Amino acid sequence: MKWFVGFLVFIVCSVALAQENKKLPINLSFQCDEDTVGLRVAYKIREGVRRSSSMRIADSYSDSLIQMSLVCLNPDTGESGNVSYYSYAITFVNRNGYYDYQLRHGVGTCGRLRVDECAGNIVATIDNEIDRLKQHIIDGSFNPS
Repeated sequence: MKWFVGFLVFIVCSVALAQENKKLPINLSFQCDEDTVGLRVAYKIREGVRRSSSMRIADSYSDSLIQMSLVCLNPDTGESGNVSYYSYAITFVNRNGYYDYQLRHGVGTCGRLRVDECAGNIVATIDNEIDRLKQHIIDGSFNPS
């Protein structure tokens, strides 16, 4: 009976590891040093990727296929703690060249009461860009020449 329980534990662990490996590795980079709202957005993005069923956080750039960087502008004195102005970029690794493939970039503004919404939108954008990239690879329209 003990061997059967051990076998079941092995199967469950193997399935869990296989499912984890199906998640696309994402490297996240944040530069929001003096922006408390931006730091909260960055934290929520990281948590959103961790909870994702299709993405996982890569420990380093070299372990990732997709990268997302968020850069926050230092807020003006009167806006500090109330609003964040940021720029983000989502890229796909290019193992055969110097520059990665840019999938999406943008700028945004987030107030302190909308941090969850702002981060959720960025996580959804990453997921959407991954889906679009997969479709382009499948239909042959992604040509990385």
